Amino acid sequence: MNLAQIRILNPKNILNILLSILPISFIAGNLIINLNLLLIVLFTSIFYGRDLISLKLLLIDKIIIFLFFFTFFVGLTNSFNLYENILNFEENIILKKSLFFFKYLIFYFCVRTLVENNIFNFKFFFVSCSCCVLFVSLDLIYQLIFGKDIFGFERIDHKLSGPFGDEQIAGGYLQRFSFFLFFLFFVLDKKIEKKFLYFVLISLFLVISFAVLISGNRMPFVMYLLSWFFLFLLEKRIRKYFLPFLILSLTFVILIFLNVDQVRNNVTHFYSMLHQMVNFFLQLFENNSNLNFPNAYTKELYSGLVTWKINPVFGGGIESFNINCSKLVKTCASHPHNYYLEILSEIGLLGMLIVSIVFLYVLYIAIFKKFIDESLFQNNNYISPFAIMFLIEIFPIKSSGSFFTTGNSTYIFFIIAVILGLYRKQQLN
Repeated sequence: MNLAQIRILNPKNILNILLSILPISFIAGNLIINLNLLLIVLFTSIFYGRDLISLKLLLIDKIIIFLFFFTFFVGLTNSFNLYENILNFEENIILKKSLFFFKYLIFYFCVRTLVENNIFNFKFFFVSCSCCVLFVSLDLIYQLIFGKDIFGFERIDHKLSGPFGDEQIAGGYLQRFSFFLFFLFFVLDKKIEKKFLYFVLISLFLVISFAVLISGNRMPFVMYLLSWFFLFLLEKRIRKYFLPFLILSLTFVILIFLNVDQVRNNVTHFYSMLHQMVNFFLQLFENNSNLNFPNAYTKELYSGLVTWKINPVFGGGIESFNINCSKLVKTCASHPHNYYLEILSEIGLLGMLIVSIVFLYVLYIAIFKKFIDESLFQNNNYISPFAIMFLIEIFPIKSSGSFFTTGNSTYIFFIIAVILGLYRKQQLN
């Protein structure tokens, strides 16, 4: 091995390669995400174990640790009530999931250590996210035109999946990672002519917005636009561009709506579902005993509410939703498609209180300290996309996957680790 190869394969570069693979692993699936997490934890422990052990715990770190142990305690106590042999992990899925949930705690502290000790190369990560977002966007457009994506995956019904195959989550992926592309130009430390920069940003916005629209994932598109709204609301430096941006966005959406059948069908279907959900919740608030479920989402949300009432204080444990829900509702999904209803049903009001404290504290650091009080991160552009994405990820009234699944837990605790790592790093400087 020559000197150049040794320099490339130093510990810092190895970990940054693994961190940059994160957005790629979300395309590849849960197996690759888990493998990536394992390697990040393993190499952080080997190369920077001393820094990891000596990491100074903040109060919020202790609360996060308590959350994980509380989740395990809930899973353990519920296992005694549900299973004769609690150590039979093939049967006892609740305790198994509660134990495996600890991997995100270890991952959280590894990422925090890497950020705090200036090992995390944000530019490298932003470039990786940008490449992945452009790839998914162009692959969706290719699938719209030719009926198949570049891997041969065919479109499914009125939705496009791109490289995700039979998983219709492409819009959610773009919504989660696209802001790293838009902020890439502000973290590269290169002077770019303003006119050229505006042209590039507008072009990228139109391409990615079109890709999210044609994916058929309606809630991610709403969240994608909401993230832009929050950015203009919070970032004073770009607030003056809000009106031109709004006019451009409306013109673009109207033109696409009028000319692309795929988008028109998706928007019409989304409007119909919203109308049905409003009528359903009116029935719910009126305590109507003869509830009519107009679509799957209303049934899932209702299932979450009634399942929570079985164990309101402590919950039933991770993966207990389907078990408890089936006692009250004929057919149940694996989760209620809302983070907060799932947290309530699986770790109860106490768990919800702990999670809320963590979320509010991170929002205080990421949003208030960066954009409102402006006492921290004045010249730090790294934190901005993480702050906006975290705000959107925990937005209470959006439909979502399961909070405790591999993809969602990895994404959430990764963002929290980066934000708190940057906060601690700022304190030390």
